[in-house]
Amino acid sequence: MTSDKVMMTDSIQSVVNSSPLVSIYMPTHNRLHLLKRAIASVQNQTYENFELLIVNDASSDGTKEYLEALVKSDKRIRCFHHTASKGACVARNLAIFEAKGEYITGLDDDDEFTADRLKTLIAEYDDSYAFICHGFFWHYGAKVRKVDYKPMVISLESIFDYNFATNQIFTKTSKLQKIGGFNPEFVACQDYDTWTRMLIEYGDGLRVSGASYIIHQGHEGPRVTARENKLLGYDLFFVKYQKYMSPRNIANQQFLVLMAGRKQLPFLKLLSLLRYGFWKRKIRYFLSSQLRTVALLRQQYLKGR
Repeated sequence: MTSDKVMMTDSIQSVVNSSPLVSIYMPTHNRLHLLKRAIASVQNQTYENFELLIVNDASSDGTKEYLEALVKSDKRIRCFHHTASKGACVARNLAIFEAKGEYITGLDDDDEFTADRLKTLIAEYDDSYAFICHGFFWHYGAKVRKVDYKPMVISLESIFDYNFATNQIFTKTSKLQKIGGFNPEFVACQDYDTWTRMLIEYGDGLRVSGASYIIHQGHEGPRVTARENKLLGYDLFFVKYQKYMSPRNIANQQFLVLMAGRKQLPFLKLLSLLRYGFWKRKIRYFLSSQLRTVALLRQQYLKGR
């Protein structure tokens, strides 16, 4: 290697070393074909000073062997293996408390980052907020929709209407560790509960403009959260935080439960809910719940079937 090339390599390494380390936690269980895509999206980040902590929650599909080979080729990746499945929350918490980065965020094994996600979040971070977050792309299979991409300050009051923080946040590692990470008692709504505890502990959160996370809904195979678990999660969330909620919050929580259970929304109930905002979403859900055949055809269209 020539001296010029050595100097260039040293200069690039100096920039990487001077940038704060970002930790990314990722639980996985028996979804190797999807996991590979998620990992590649992290490796392709334009911001290179990161560590990826993958917790294999007792997979039996070759995940362990794949990860053991992967860590030998990429020193930014660390892996942990459960011999018995302990659930996503326990897996996330293992990674969170092993994290060495100044900042931390998460990625589900069936989703992916856009290439500029970490660079964007680092540039936008404001420590006066509990966390920052970014919008996402809802990938149906054939069609893609950008969701929750407009900037807003997320208060405790507003998050009881709807999880405006989406399913991932970006924050100081010390902050997430201080609140204890994720609560394993939640079989669903774990992110909703965790972001709420962040707001209680540290004050408002901030959603910045744009989107950089891709949620895939078009794939076949097991889902992280089944419908029954979603309903249990919302029930536990409501019991835990009802004391903080206004009548508006309670009404909007009822609507979230209706959607999670895919229950029909009666017209009179729709009218009572409309005064609490989100009228476009509520009318859209009302129509889909009344016209099941149309809703099914729409889903098939979005998935490209």
